[in-house]
Amino acid sequence: MKAEKIQSYGIGAVAKMTGLTDHTIRVWERRYSAIVADRSDTGRRLYSKDDVEKLTLLKRLTDQGIGISQIAGNTLSELRDRARNMGEIGTGTLPDEIRVAVLGDFLPVQFLEHNRQIAPLNVVATDNDATRFGVDTAHQTLDFIIVECPVLDEATITTIEGYVRASGARAGMALYKFGTSQDVDRAKDLGLIVVRAPADIDQLRSLLLRAASENVTSAPRTEETVADASARKWPEAGEIPPRHYTQQQLARLSKITSAIDCECPHHLASLVTDLTAFEIYSAQCANRNDEDAALHRYLHYTTAQARASIEVALKKVVEFENIDI
Repeated sequence: MKAEKIQSYGIGAVAKMTGLTDHTIRVWERRYSAIVADRSDTGRRLYSKDDVEKLTLLKRLTDQGIGISQIAGNTLSELRDRARNMGEIGTGTLPDEIRVAVLGDFLPVQFLEHNRQIAPLNVVATDNDATRFGVDTAHQTLDFIIVECPVLDEATITTIEGYVRASGARAGMALYKFGTSQDVDRAKDLGLIVVRAPADIDQLRSLLLRAASENVTSAPRTEETVADASARKWPEAGEIPPRHYTQQQLARLSKITSAIDCECPHHLASLVTDLTAFEIYSAQCANRNDEDAALHRYLHYTTAQARASIEVALKKVVEFENIDI
C-alpha cells in the first residue's frame, strides 16, 4: 500500500464525510477516474485524506452546476483554486428550504434514503400512484415536482404541467428512459427540467439547486401547444406475454442484498424495468404511416418477448435465494 494512503477510510465513512452517496463515489471513480482507491487484502475500498478532500471539493463544485466530467481530472490544487473562486459562478442565493414532491416507483425510495444528505432539498411528498399524487400535491406548498416516467411523450408532459399548475410549484422535472428528440425539446421549451435515466440523487440535487438559484420556472402553454392525448391512436400489438412483476416488486429487488454475494437480482430487475419501459414506448410511439406502425408493432412484440425471457431468469434467481417479494 502506498505511504500516503496509510491513513485511510472505508467508503461508508467517506460518504458521511463528503455528503455523497456510496453509489456516486463508485461512479465517479469507475466512470470518471476522479480518484483511484486502494484495496485492502479483502478487496475493500480504502480512501486517503486527499481522496476525501477531492471528493468534498468535487461535490461542492458540482452542486454549483459544473459537470463532473469537466472537473474529475483536475488535481487537488486545481480544485482548491476553483472552489476559492467559486463566487465567479453565476448562481443566485439559495433559499433555506426547497420543497420537492416525487412521483415514481424507484425515485421516491432513493430520495427518502438520502433525505438527510440533500439539504436544502426537503422531500415533502412521495407516491407511486399518479392520481393520489395529484390530489396530494395540489394541497402542498412546493418548489419542484419530479416525475419518474418510462416514456417522455406529450401525455406525460401535459400531466407534469398539470401537477405544476395545480400546486403552484416553480417547475417540473421529468426523469425519463425513452423519448423522441421532438418531445424532449418540447418539454425543455416549456421550462421542464429534463433528465435521461439513469441519474443519481446527487446529480438531480445539483440540477434542482441550480434551477432554484436561477429562479427557473415552467412556461405557461398556449392553447395551440396543447395536444389532445386522448386523440392518439396506438398501433395494435401482437400477442404480448403478461408481466410477472410489478414495478414495486422490481424496485424492491433492485435494492435487495444477494445471499450469493453478487448483484444478479439487482441487474436482472433493472433489465426487466428497462425492457418494460421500451415496450411501453414502442406501443405508444406515434406513427405517421402504415410502415411506421408495422415497425413499432414489431419492436413492441420483440421487446416483450425479451422481457419475458429475463423475467424467467429473474424468477429462478428469486427462487434460488428464497427472496420474499
